[in-house]
Amino acid sequence: MTINGTTTITGIFGYPIKHTFSPAMHNAAFKERGLDYVYTPFEVHPKNLKTAVASVKALSLRGINVTVPHKSAVIPFLDRLDPLAKMIGSVNTIVNNKGTLTGYNTDASGFIHDLKNHAVSIHKQKTVLLGAGGAGRAIATALIQAGCRSLTITDQDEHCARQLAQKLRYAQFIPFARWHTVLASSTLLIQATPQGM
Repeated sequence: MTINGTTTITGIFGYPIKHTFSPAMHNAAFKERGLDYVYTPFEVHPKNLKTAVASVKALSLRGINVTVPHKSAVIPFLDRLDPLAKMIGSVNTIVNNKGTLTGYNTDASGFIHDLKNHAVSIHKQKTVLLGAGGAGRAIATALIQAGCRSLTITDQDEHCARQLAQKLRYAQFIPFARWHTVLASSTLLIQATPQGM
């Protein structure tokens, strides 16, 4: 890969970020497609998030992925929100279109697409979701939209999990200390917490 003055810069904001495999994946895709793009990780402390988002415009970065813990916190610093991202309350992709920053959420559609690729029938599942942060909110919303009729949500931040469950039809909250009690009757377990990053 040759980086020069014409190279388009993209990347990912997160904290911490050293664990990410995204640069290897995206740079391989750019190379395969013959694009003069580069993708790099940016470790952004939460107190510096507003400045980091402003730098996307200032440095003419083409786009940025967003990961833990910034998926919801980034929203006030954007110019626009895609309707799905607005409904979910979480952004994982920012596109810079001539100085206008638009937030999108591809977690939701990507997760549903993956389930379908594995022939998982969503509406038949008794689902338990661990995690009600940015990814958890996206997955929960996508599951309900795709026809899931049984969704139990939990998180160590029980207030966050309870709020998410109240927002969605067919969803219920269970305290984190009790999530294992519903496993015997569940058919799908989704781990959407930062545990194991």
